[in-house]
Amino acid sequence: MQVMASAMTAAALAATQPNFVIMMADDMGYGDWSRTGSPAKTPELDEWSRSENAVWFKRAYSGNPICSPTRASVMSGRTPARTCIYSVEQHMLCHGGTQDEHGGCIRGEYSLANATREAGYISGFYGKWHLGSLRNETSDCYPAPQNGKCNSGYVSVGTSCCQGLDGHLPISNPHHFGFDEFVATPQCGAGGTTNCGCFFYPKPHNDTACNVGHYFDSCSTCNMHLECAQYFHGLPDMTIQQWPTVSGDDDEDFLVSRFSDLVDRSLSEKKPFLAVIFFHGVHIPYVATAESRALYPNATENEQDYWGGLTQISKAVGRVRSILKEKNLSDNTWVSLTADNGPEVSPASGQGTGGAFINPGRTDGLRGRKRDTSEGGIREIGIVEYPPVIKANRVEETFPIATMDLLPTVLDLLGKSSYEGRALDGTSLIPHLSGKQDERPQEAGLGWHGVFVYGDTRGPNGTIPCPSTSASQSLGDVPANFTTVGNQPQFAWAEGNHMKMFGCHPKGTKTWNFFLYNLTSDRAETTDLWEAQRDFAKAMFGRFEAWQQSVWASQGPDELGCNIPKDE
Repeated sequence: MQVMASAMTAAALAATQPNFVIMMADDMGYGDWSRTGSPAKTPELDEWSRSENAVWFKRAYSGNPICSPTRASVMSGRTPARTCIYSVEQHMLCHGGTQDEHGGCIRGEYSLANATREAGYISGFYGKWHLGSLRNETSDCYPAPQNGKCNSGYVSVGTSCCQGLDGHLPISNPHHFGFDEFVATPQCGAGGTTNCGCFFYPKPHNDTACNVGHYFDSCSTCNMHLECAQYFHGLPDMTIQQWPTVSGDDDEDFLVSRFSDLVDRSLSEKKPFLAVIFFHGVHIPYVATAESRALYPNATENEQDYWGGLTQISKAVGRVRSILKEKNLSDNTWVSLTADNGPEVSPASGQGTGGAFINPGRTDGLRGRKRDTSEGGIREIGIVEYPPVIKANRVEETFPIATMDLLPTVLDLLGKSSYEGRALDGTSLIPHLSGKQDERPQEAGLGWHGVFVYGDTRGPNGTIPCPSTSASQSLGDVPANFTTVGNQPQFAWAEGNHMKMFGCHPKGTKTWNFFLYNLTSDRAETTDLWEAQRDFAKAMFGRFEAWQQSVWASQGPDELGCNIPKDE
């Protein structure tokens, strides 16, 4: 990556360039904050969404219905399929892993921090990375027991058990994508204990039990600790160390403290900053502090932990905004919050927690949940604050935004263009936020692919299937040879401010069915308009197919070379 030439002094640059704080919650449902009617107490989010220079977007979208792909879309401004990232625990952002002098990928995706680094910024990543291993060294491992079974949160690597659920993946960490520093876990971590369980191996036994919340009786070791999710500290000199202490009961607050340190360094060095904060809450295992649980005396212990975790996210966001205000940075800082996908299915288990629990996550009446490309799986909380452009508070009902829009917006504010002319799937939000654009441009259509068969992981009996018939199928509008990028079993495509196409095939078949919805009048996706608006639907499908061709091209040897053939 080339460093941007500039005659400006560092002090002048810091004074004129905006700061960026980009936050994301994990598995937080669209209806999981109190302004949507949730039981969760989220006063800081409510106040923020009503503040003078903020917009609440009611159609804010994640880049995918699951975790890692959405995180890739935040970094790259592109659909994760362009980088062949379809599922969790993939590392194709840094194809080949070759680094330049700044630790960035010579052959890989261009990220938010690459863009800000070139503009003279410092940057930090804090929280859940989930795009590859952060560090693989023998000091992070202990000898595997004779039965070969590693402690929860450790993975088998040769004859050892190594920290981090992504320990089997090649290293691909925030340093590789332009970040100066990071304090991150490689994968999921309990919102209230995080790395506490990592202090049993390889170090001596820790006699202080972790905060495990409602999971206390759910597995043989859950009375003491949950899955290991070690924090690693990536330093500006590119060295990486284990975080030396247990991170504390309020993990969200711990991450904001790391953000506060970055702000202090920014002021000391007189440079603007980019901070990306990916909270662990409220992904399984969600664990709240005793103080947060006490706010819900009439709830079950499970609900106390879930809603308490949302309360902690709200407090963390409030603290971020308070820090910016105290440091006189609010007037020139972009602050935004979204989530990586819809709420987890219910009941749900995993991540070393033992038994299954009802997931209290809410979609506010939207169809589907996590892993679905219907609205409940991809529509998220979306709040943006940026005083230089947003001059009055409002609720935006129809204009859609997505995680892919973050990089194009940052590039716009920095006066930069797409790296090497690569296709971006997002668009700058500045024209809309400044009142110059009422409808999302058709050429900025939003596309999603889903790696799971639609509805297969949810419902009381484990499955709510894709419909087996449709107007599109009966009218002969589904091409016989149709396939998606990566051969994914579901997709969605949205254009403008109103229309969305959804496609899926039932489990065990390749019989595709396409559906057309007007989300302004039918946010729950109950009425298929394919037959009534057939000409429009077919034209819209043609534009989706053209977009897919562009995605396939990005996977090819001229760009990323991740090379997933269409027929595999």
